Amino acid sequence: MRPTCLLLFGALCSVPLFAQEQKPEEDLYELSLEQLMNVPINSASKKDETLFDAPLSSYTITRSEIDKAGSASIMEALRLAPGVIVREQTNGVYDIHIRGFDNALRYTPQPFSKSNLTTLVMIDNRPVFNNNLGGTFWESLPIDINDVERIEIVRGPSAPLFGPNAVTGVINIITKRMGTQPVYTNANVQYGSDTRIANGSFGYRTSDKFSFIVSGNYQDRDRFDDTYYSIPQQQFVDPVTLFTNTSANPQASAANRYPNREQALNKWGANGFIAYKPNEDVSLDLSMGLQKDEVQKVFLGVQGGSTQLTYFTTNKSDSRYANLSAQVYGLHIRTSYVDGYDNINVGSNPSQYDYTTFDATAEYGITLGKNNTITPGISYQVVDYTDAPYVNPDQNIYGFLNEDHSINTWAGFIRTDINPSEHWRIMAAVRADKFSTPDKTRLAYELATTYKINKLHLIRAAVTRSNSGSFIGNTYLDVSINTGIPTAPTVKQIGNTDLALLTVEMYELGYRAQLSEGLQLDIDIFRQTMDDLSAIVLSEVQPTQLPPPYPAVVPKTYQFQNIPTTLTQHGITLSLNYVPNEKIQVKPFVTVQKTKTKNLLSEYNAPNFNPTYSDSDHENTPAWYGGFYCNYKASSKFNINLSSYTYAGHNQYDYADRTGTASLGEIDSKFLLNARISYTPVKPLSVFFNGRNVLNSDSREFYGTDKTAGVYMIGATLNL
Repeated sequence: MRPTCLLLFGALCSVPLFAQEQKPEEDLYELSLEQLMNVPINSASKKDETLFDAPLSSYTITRSEIDKAGSASIMEALRLAPGVIVREQTNGVYDIHIRGFDNALRYTPQPFSKSNLTTLVMIDNRPVFNNNLGGTFWESLPIDINDVERIEIVRGPSAPLFGPNAVTGVINIITKRMGTQPVYTNANVQYGSDTRIANGSFGYRTSDKFSFIVSGNYQDRDRFDDTYYSIPQQQFVDPVTLFTNTSANPQASAANRYPNREQALNKWGANGFIAYKPNEDVSLDLSMGLQKDEVQKVFLGVQGGSTQLTYFTTNKSDSRYANLSAQVYGLHIRTSYVDGYDNINVGSNPSQYDYTTFDATAEYGITLGKNNTITPGISYQVVDYTDAPYVNPDQNIYGFLNEDHSINTWAGFIRTDINPSEHWRIMAAVRADKFSTPDKTRLAYELATTYKINKLHLIRAAVTRSNSGSFIGNTYLDVSINTGIPTAPTVKQIGNTDLALLTVEMYELGYRAQLSEGLQLDIDIFRQTMDDLSAIVLSEVQPTQLPPPYPAVVPKTYQFQNIPTTLTQHGITLSLNYVPNEKIQVKPFVTVQKTKTKNLLSEYNAPNFNPTYSDSDHENTPAWYGGFYCNYKASSKFNINLSSYTYAGHNQYDYADRTGTASLGEIDSKFLLNARISYTPVKPLSVFFNGRNVLNSDSREFYGTDKTAGVYMIGATLNL
């Protein structure tokens, strides 16, 4: 049911909740020079300020930029931000990293390790992290691009402010809110090559104290290709061919694994937001929503016995959430609950599980003098995963856990923000997280300082350390794989309840300057180190170390274990904001970096008591990447926008290509150009042409995935 009626259903409504006051969308093309230069952010220090004053390396993608650039999804919008690596696997499906560290373990056999497992993504400060193996299932966000007021990015470790998993940085998606208008209605529809998108919102303010908004979103995208990469054959083939040597009925196996072969992404979501503010010192915000999606992407890959056949898998999920935020004088409380289902490898056994996540945070801001604050707080999180409903040993259907498992985390934290002088600011934060599994306490810290030489020049420095959380899959994995090989019929993969948690330490220097009334410069220089990595490696274990019942003979067993690999990265990010007048804005940006590995484990099938290690340059992360945003407001009715994204050629590695003989891992350098031309015949209505990758640069951006292609859409936006 892909048609226009579903697209029109998406014209329902859009969302505000926990953000700064929204300016009506009619004003997006009427922003003043001051507004274009003084971009707001809250995530850099958890207080409202401008990007110029922020103590950490950070960036805000504004609603104005999203709209004018024509970003067709939240993921694509991140290509407008410096220091973010965004690569497309197929139409609308992305892998996103902050400053790289991607595919850190290079030849690990697990495809999910190529994904970003270490950046914390939030919606209005609510984590939307996947606690199974880490990372973010971007397609499973309940909101879509029309719901966004702005996207705030903090580059570098940020766990002291936001908790575990903010290891390489934070992406905080701030949703829209009502502002002062009594009624808000927005509908947006785009239709074009391989892509159909619809969003809608309705908001109503009943009084100065109470308002609500509801929204709906829908995306349906086709793949750019219809073949799949065969690892044994090292070429792209019809999916039936993948199963010719591993299945008695290859056609049925292909249909089971790929029920919608031509579909890249299909998702819908609905959200509701209620805001109540009885007085200036008390406010309540309640958000609720649900989503459902089906996507093809690289995560687990398809195995035939003990052989990896290909990378693309079909994933399905649905979830429901509720989030309550309350501000009562100086006390801020936020709590959320998520209930969901994932099938991370459709047609495979095991692949399905149910999960719930509950978290609560309370902090109290104490003001000391005019500009000094100290904020202590506590937080609690419990995640529960079970695949018991999907396990049936009598039919040889097993899970990856085979029972219920939970991990809870208590934390205490304190942060200070003080101003020893008019020009000097110091922000410090420390956080201790106590995990139930592993039974350890981890400490994260952050010290940042800024010094304003004058109103036009600011220098800053930061030292931070952050760790990941504890993941269910890494801890409690329990999988038996039937290899079909008589001499070794079973392979075990198990978790480890005593893993050290991945850690990143960073040193950073920055300089910001207002070079003229309409020109800003921002430079970041950084050095960061990642260690305590873990991977599934061939292990020597005793029968009693395996989950019961204990086998008489130990099968070939792989286990999550820490490895001594360390990554060190040096880099610099430079960005400009040039606004010569209120008609033109240009924002170029680039990051140049170099990453090295030490003690890299080159063979994961070698027992851990006899490993082989090496030191080398890490070529999986682009050595440079960046882009530009260029907007021209020809008149109050006509707007032209060009934006680009580019990165250097690099290599992606895989276990099946340890000798480097296949050329698939050679990711060519790329330049993507986007264009959006909009016309507003009457104030509530805007029509537009939206071209993504208009030069049709079709090189693959990720190992074993589709070629990319240009997407050309026409659309309309209605604001009432």
